[in-house]
Amino acid sequence: MTELFALALIRAQIAAAAAVLLVILLRPLARGAFGPRRAYGLWIIVPAAAAAAFFPSLAETLDFGSPARPLGVWAGKLILLWLAGCAIATAILTLREHVFRRRVDQGLAGPAVVGALWPRVVLPADFAQRFDDRERAMIQLHERTHINRGDPIANLVIAAIGVLGWCNPMIALATRLIRVDQELACDATVVALRSDIRADYAKALMKAQMGAAVSPLACGWATHPLILRVSLLNKREPSLARDIAGFLTVTFLAVAAMALVWSIAPRGPQPTDLGAQMAAQMDPYSGAITWVRVER
Repeated sequence: MTELFALALIRAQIAAAAAVLLVILLRPLARGAFGPRRAYGLWIIVPAAAAAAFFPSLAETLDFGSPARPLGVWAGKLILLWLAGCAIATAILTLREHVFRRRVDQGLAGPAVVGALWPRVVLPADFAQRFDDRERAMIQLHERTHINRGDPIANLVIAAIGVLGWCNPMIALATRLIRVDQELACDATVVALRSDIRADYAKALMKAQMGAAVSPLACGWATHPLILRVSLLNKREPSLARDIAGFLTVTFLAVAAMALVWSIAPRGPQPTDLGAQMAAQMDPYSGAITWVRVER
């Protein structure tokens, strides 16, 4: 079981890295063809591809191709190393969130949405001085839209994926880019609801200062590339037909990614190889754990 999980873990990291690269290449095209909201949806391809790595591959199902050699003693060590990294990544995530919450309590952070299960909008102490009435209304509408879209829960999932993929540099890159696409999607949703606020919305974005402390879980206002966000505000909302086409395209790509990973993943070790390895681990004659391979 340890051997199979270690191999699946390696497959999942490789599949996730390839999927991130694919999304990076496709997101500008999807943004132009289907709008920011469907471009944001492309990121579902990454967990879909990674999840497919934990299913028996096509080669294993049809019993063809050369089986992989067992990892032996390295399987357990690899899993322990991965779990230790997950623990450290979780600790860092918790610390960053704690620092951000302290800044919120001091009135130094926000506007943002904090809390995944019970989200709430937090505002800086100088909110009323920095923004006029119309700008304050737009900013709060933006943050409420994050809540209505379910983005706080999505951020919790993104953070969890970042922890599970702490050893994968492509996952680290993805967790940054997906938050950019999330803000673009939220902007597009707000402008679709209130098409008469584009100019004032852009001014509010440009007026906001870039916050130094950013929570890994919060949905923050003006914490992402402003030039890109402002430029996309001038683009027309995609038609219903294009929006449906975008949804179908994203769904197809996610299913295709899972099918591709499932079809090209190599075979795992033979059960006889694993059985021989287990016999060697529980050698009844020496009374000690050995890693000498026993052939059957």
